[in-house]
Amino acid sequence: MIEETEVTIEFKGRHDHITERMQAHAARKIAKLARFHDRLARIEVVADHAHKNPEVELIVHMRRGNPMIAKDRGTSFSATIDLLVDKVEVQLRKQKEKKKDHKTPDGKAVRAGAKAGKRVAKGRKAEEETYEEVVAKTMRR
Repeated sequence: MIEETEVTIEFKGRHDHITERMQAHAARKIAKLARFHDRLARIEVVADHAHKNPEVELIVHMRRGNPMIAKDRGTSFSATIDLLVDKVEVQLRKQKEKKKDHKTPDGKAVRAGAKAGKRVAKGRKAEEETYEEVVAKTMRR
């Protein structure tokens, strides 16, 4: 089983107080971000005028690298948090895909072939090994 580490969530209110109910809603939504990235260290929620037309900013600090920032203004705090979580989710997915595919020139195609149950040899497209190749490989040992 995969062990999930807790992500620290900090709430900061500018010109207004963020209530316990707002914090609970935001924490519930933000906790879902941990499944997209295992390197999340801390998330800051900065709300300016939290009760009327809030401008909310999510700052996601990673264990390595620059933080991801999403900022938006909405009609309510909860609607703005929902929107920002979606924005950060897109950023996390994009970054994770970049990290997965940076090692091989055609990383997505290789993984797609592996999922289909085909074996991938170096310098080839996704295809199965022939009987002759298997015999030749075992004879070399």
